[in-house]
Amino acid sequence: MHLQFHHHGKQFFFFTACLQGRPQVLSTLVEGEKRPLLTPLGEAVQAVLVGTHGRNPALTMSDYVIMPDHVHFLLIADYDRDPTFDPISFMHEWRGLAAQKVGEVPSPAPIPPRGCGGSAPDRLVWERGYWISLAWYAEHRKAIRAYIRGNPARALWKRAHPDRFALHQRLRHASLDPALPWSGVGDLTLIASPFRFAVRLTRHREVAEQEAAIAEAVERAQRGMIPVCGFISPAERELQRRLRAEPTARWIKTVPHGLRPGYDPSLEDSRAIANGQLLILSSFPPDVPGDSITRANCELMNSRILALCGAAAEPIQTVGEGCLPGPLPNGREGAPSLNPAPFRGHGGSAPGLLGPFRRKP
Repeated sequence: MHLQFHHHGKQFFFFTACLQGRPQVLSTLVEGEKRPLLTPLGEAVQAVLVGTHGRNPALTMSDYVIMPDHVHFLLIADYDRDPTFDPISFMHEWRGLAAQKVGEVPSPAPIPPRGCGGSAPDRLVWERGYWISLAWYAEHRKAIRAYIRGNPARALWKRAHPDRFALHQRLRHASLDPALPWSGVGDLTLIASPFRFAVRLTRHREVAEQEAAIAEAVERAQRGMIPVCGFISPAERELQRRLRAEPTARWIKTVPHGLRPGYDPSLEDSRAIANGQLLILSSFPPDVPGDSITRANCELMNSRILALCGAAAEPIQTVGEGCLPGPLPNGREGAPSLNPAPFRGHGGSAPGLLGPFRRKP
């Protein structure tokens, strides 16, 4: 396998490793706690994570979370100090060290796997596959860190509201064009609301210049109407921020890409879904990627928003085209992607916006 990235300076790698069979033995999720409570097995895994820099001074463990059955961590590799560092070899070595450390834990450990009798295993068996992705830009790293830190809360919300976090495909409703492959995550009852209204705020004007439109959309939401928007342009993202601050507001967020199996909403979207405030809706096939938003798909999305809302309520629009905020650092046009670039040859799909790509050994 050929990995494409710069072997100099600092590179950021996002790793995910899961236990085979997904036994819940590394930690326990507790409502109100920011981090999971570690079992002795989890503490052994944490010791290996924390000791990474001591084993190789070129490596820094930036952020990590040890979930009951899997581990996420963001690793910084300084190639100026260790130009030979290989993330694939590192993952194999790290999993071996974690399994070895767990073997030193007195057995039996006190926390049994969920749904199983007896004691937890005294050794770790990892799934053969794992996830690795590169965080090229600051926005990528910010999204990854938020994903790691919000993982426990999302897991609790999903456990409490499995129906709201289920991915529903091939949606059918009188409001939806039957020729399109609709899919959604969240409160599906929002589709049936007769009080939907479209919102489209241009990227060609400053947010302050569109204050009146933003305020009107928030005021309508406070009255029980349902804004439908892509929330991509800066003004639309400001509207989304204000809607999230309104405990009674509900809204539909459309996306210019498909929703693949395993889709995992962001922390803020997950909170709104858990509260019954949000529906994430797509009119694109699952294979339309979310790591690059094109102008064509954005325009299609906007036209479908208008069709979805129909004549239910007057749309809120500001003068200007599209919702795309401009060219990306890599030269592609579109909204800033939060999907770290995959290694060449990696397949698979991403949890949420982060998009780790799975490597099969």
